[in-house]
Amino acid sequence: MAKFVVGSPTSRGLNTVQTFLRLVIWLVSFAVFFGLTVFLSGITAAVADILAAPTLVVGGVVSLILATMFSRTIYVIPEYERVVLLRLGKFVGVKGPGLFWVIPYPPFFRSVAAILDIRIQTRVIQAAETLTSDNVPVGCEAVVFLRVEDPERAALHVADYQEAVFQAANSAIKDTVGTLELTDLLGEREIVAQRLKKIIDSAASSFGVDVSSVELTDVHVPNDLIQELSVIAQSRRAASAKIAEAEAEKMIAQKLQEASEMLSPRAMEMYRLNVLERLGREEGSQIVVYGMGASNPEMETTISAAAAGSAVQSLPKS
Repeated sequence: MAKFVVGSPTSRGLNTVQTFLRLVIWLVSFAVFFGLTVFLSGITAAVADILAAPTLVVGGVVSLILATMFSRTIYVIPEYERVVLLRLGKFVGVKGPGLFWVIPYPPFFRSVAAILDIRIQTRVIQAAETLTSDNVPVGCEAVVFLRVEDPERAALHVADYQEAVFQAANSAIKDTVGTLELTDLLGEREIVAQRLKKIIDSAASSFGVDVSSVELTDVHVPNDLIQELSVIAQSRRAASAKIAEAEAEKMIAQKLQEASEMLSPRAMEMYRLNVLERLGREEGSQIVVYGMGASNPEMETTISAAAAGSAVQSLPKS
């Protein structure tokens, strides 16, 4: 289960180094083995000339095979990968990063079980539609951030740790959605994500995988239900606006009550005159005042008579 990052500049650079080292080792090994072949061919030619050519051909083929086998035992692994090693089928350790040898021949009998990427990886989980506790069918989409914490478990205790985490996450989402109401699922995503992380991380730890976080990215709700929720939300906003308006009017009334208790009778008269003065600035306005001048009863009669006289004079004569 080799998993190199395809297209990564770092991976390409390390693969280039590994390829170059293997090429150098192959050339050196082939030169040594073929040199031995030439030496044996010379000895064979001294004994019997007819055996020299076959010895040289067979020795050349053997030299190619041995050089290839020897050069493929070198590995150069980047910092973000680990190699799980076996010896005669049994786990012996984890290698990497850097340069090391894996010799599958006697007396070592080593083999590479897997090359694992230990960086944080992401997996998108799209769970099928599930009924909430209030019988609303919803589909959820989440992103799981995972990292290989124990290469031995991830390589040897499960066939595909990514698929295992995916299935565990899918099951956790369905189980969690089934215990929540729709309003809780939509309004408390952070709490739901934390619950999902605990459930998925508990299952993934047996695979040697650490789940760092789970993000609930989307909740698919039926369209007709969305319209109903929109109407309910608008009604709630309208009710909140009316309550806020009533509270403001109540506050204004309280302030006016406090102001009226603070004003003396003379101050109240001055306030009334000020209001009348502002109203009288409007063009074509006519003001008839009743109830003013309580200290001088004749003032009301005088003002009323003056206002009535001006009105009579302004009437057209027949």
